[in-house]
Amino acid sequence: MFKHILVAVDFSPAWPLLQERLKTLTAWGTQRLTLVHVLSSRYPATPEETHRPHYQAKLAELAGDLAAPGLTVEFEVRSGEPGAVLTEAASELGADLLLMGCRGHNRFHEFFLGSTALDAARLTAQPLWLEPVADELIGADSQLLMLATDGSDAVSGAEAMGEKLAQHFQRRLAVTATCATEGCDREIADAQQQLDGLAERIEGLETRVLDGDPRRAIVEEAKREHADLIVIGKRGRNRIQEFLLGSTAEAIARDAHCPVLVVPHEAT
Repeated sequence: MFKHILVAVDFSPAWPLLQERLKTLTAWGTQRLTLVHVLSSRYPATPEETHRPHYQAKLAELAGDLAAPGLTVEFEVRSGEPGAVLTEAASELGADLLLMGCRGHNRFHEFFLGSTALDAARLTAQPLWLEPVADELIGADSQLLMLATDGSDAVSGAEAMGEKLAQHFQRRLAVTATCATEGCDREIADAQQQLDGLAERIEGLETRVLDGDPRRAIVEEAKREHADLIVIGKRGRNRIQEFLLGSTAEAIARDAHCPVLVVPHEAT
């Protein structure tokens, strides 16, 4: 599934969690890892190009830690705006997945990781796995997969990805958020029909129509169900759309307590 994973490395508290997550992902059949560190141009006090050998040496150490039979581990240092550089690298190198941490342990780091993650989510043409920086790894045992869908073309890639991932989770839940209160019979019926179609494709899929703003309802449902991964879709990529992740997808990526997999429309 994810034969080649590009891993964003910033030598932050996110790295131990990403390293643990890679144990799960590589067990799904990964054959190649590329570790990428970006010398950011975002802030004045950023590492200079003369520091490149230092970071290359640090990446070499991490690559050595990840070495395993049947797994090729490569690394490189790039320069520029982190979100844009990482998504460009993923496309250029033909990665099947971009893995990165999001949010940090202090206000400055939270801003950096958060803005980089959202930039990447807006720009990516590859599936993007956002691993929250927390005190412990959430969802390492892959219990519950939550697929958030609205039935639009923009989530077709996410639905296809959910179908592929289903075998790795003990429970699979697809949710749609709409008006689900009294007087919304048509909305509920349409949402359930779409979910029933998914259930025909994904064995053992549970379905649920949530009531309310999807930006809030989906995050709250994921927390209530202790979801281990939320899969969401994003708009396609063209000059108009590439910076439009969508308010629902952006809110979920920002606020979810668990990892979020952002899947572009064209990614299958």
